[in-house]
Amino acid sequence: MEAWLVQFLLLYITFLAMFSPPATMTAAAIILGGVPNSALRRVAWKVSLEYVVVMLIVIWLGNYMLSALGLSTHALTATGGAALLFQGWPLMTRGTKAEQSNTILNSDSSKNVDDLAVVPLLFPLSIGGGTIAVGISSAAHSDTLQGMLILSAVILMMAPTIVLTFLVSGPLHGRLSTGAMDTLARISGIILVTLSLQLLVSGIVGLVMSAIHTGR
Repeated sequence: MEAWLVQFLLLYITFLAMFSPPATMTAAAIILGGVPNSALRRVAWKVSLEYVVVMLIVIWLGNYMLSALGLSTHALTATGGAALLFQGWPLMTRGTKAEQSNTILNSDSSKNVDDLAVVPLLFPLSIGGGTIAVGISSAAHSDTLQGMLILSAVILMMAPTIVLTFLVSGPLHGRLSTGAMDTLARISGIILVTLSLQLLVSGIVGLVMSAIHTGR
């Protein structure tokens, strides 16, 4: 298999795990349940477009912003791991109750889905601190034009994934049992916590190694 294809697949799997369709689908089903199909399609495409724009800015300009602020990518990776752990732990331990307790939209029968596209559907449901940290870290390791183009292609490939996830979320509400949705949420939480620990360890090790090299 071509090296670029392997890199593309690994990056796509990484961002897919960060987006976590089962966890996103569960939360979105709670928020978007009962929304008309036309409004659901509109908000799905809107969130996916905003995701692509934000993440392209992150991967192309994020490292320059870090350099200007004097911040380390290792520190950002560790911080992203901590943020992802904060996001994934409640899902792993409490399932759908974690999402229900954090949303007050369930009782709002006149939801304006356009107002929900940025918050909470884009931030923090689709993009969190961990996603931004992974985007900047991936860009830092893709120090060639080809690497950056592959990373950009991965971000573009996430668009149909996001659209499909939100389109499925609306009809999903009320069709799956509470137990099934809770199980999906907990599985997603386990994936997020596992990924967060990897980011934390990678970031901390990078900080330690950087400090050792600096001290020499």
